[in-house]
Amino acid sequence: MRLKFEIENDVSVLLDKRYGYDFYLDSFLEVLVHNIDSEFSLFSTTMHSTIIITFTELLIELYKTGHTQTFDPFGNANIYTLERISNDLKITNLSAFGDQVEYVHILNFTDFTNAYSKEMERYLKAMMAVEANIAEHPDYVLLFERLNMLKDLRREKE
Repeated sequence: MRLKFEIENDVSVLLDKRYGYDFYLDSFLEVLVHNIDSEFSLFSTTMHSTIIITFTELLIELYKTGHTQTFDPFGNANIYTLERISNDLKITNLSAFGDQVEYVHILNFTDFTNAYSKEMERYLKAMMAVEANIAEHPDYVLLFERLNMLKDLRREKE
């Protein structure tokens, strides 16, 4: 399994000082999942640094408690539930318009968190490669800290 963060504008926007860090950290994001037999858009959103921090925290809670988590990536009209069922992660996309289930995906939880962590690492390294000072930005710090928490939990459970 592979995850991909597709961001509206690539990391090179940081080279143009008119935009600053927030433009990169908060522009439109789509998270894509490439699985053996499928490819789908998991979610899309604006303000993505905040959403990725939240999503990572929900994965951490799933590791810690196993309780179903609700995820609302503002910027679209969908609500997602994340449910851990044994070794699987069940993701349900519920449309806020009419309370209709748009899709349900069941993925291996470990494979998903491994792919998610790998993509987060790539994402953070890409920002650092262009702008080393981004490591001081509060959103970057939270992204980095939450990624390390997720990786530590993953190692504990293996």
